[in-house]
Amino acid sequence: MRTLAILTALTLIGLSSVPALGSIIVYGTHADMTPISGANLSDVRLSVDLTVSGGLATMTFTNVSTGLETSAVFKELVVDTYDDDTATALLWNPVVLTDTKDVSYSVHTSNGLPGYQTQTSDPYPLVEFRANSSPVKKGIGPGEILQVQFATSLADGSGILDYLGAFGGGNDTAAYTLGFHAISASILNGESLSGTLTNVPEPMTLAVLALGGVGVVLRRRN
Repeated sequence: MRTLAILTALTLIGLSSVPALGSIIVYGTHADMTPISGANLSDVRLSVDLTVSGGLATMTFTNVSTGLETSAVFKELVVDTYDDDTATALLWNPVVLTDTKDVSYSVHTSNGLPGYQTQTSDPYPLVEFRANSSPVKKGIGPGEILQVQFATSLADGSGILDYLGAFGGGNDTAAYTLGFHAISASILNGESLSGTLTNVPEPMTLAVLALGGVGVVLRRRN
């Protein structure tokens, strides 16, 4: 179906209070329990940004959870790296750029996200970035950043919208290209949830936004 990279919690990179210009937001969309009063699954949020230079794509993931969510950490991060419709590799050779004693991420074959098993798993070369079991922290927490780098076929100067637009409008679309598995969510009394892109702009809209350098927030499907 699709080639994915899953980032499993192993690497922590810094702090940020707001997503970068041109970044997109992936919202929490699936859990096995109901959030606490006054909260919503969408309070758990992942900002994703992309820059391309010298044939290398750097993805920046930022935990921008809001509202009543104060403790969720991203244990797994999923990235689609291959357009099945055109048999084109968009991203390959994933590398985690930084590491700390508190959090590390390693690369694995994708085993699918809870609630989105079919959409986020596929035979090789699906890749998963997964958190080790030993760190005190199991992923990036609110305000923290993880960066990974890929070799890429995207042109220098491309951004996250160009990445989404590269999937075109065939059977393998930009839907489910990015996702996460978060644990220790305060809005779920410490339980876990998943999120993935389920509502993306039309290809023409993506093209206009990319050309104009306009940031976009992708809202979850109701």
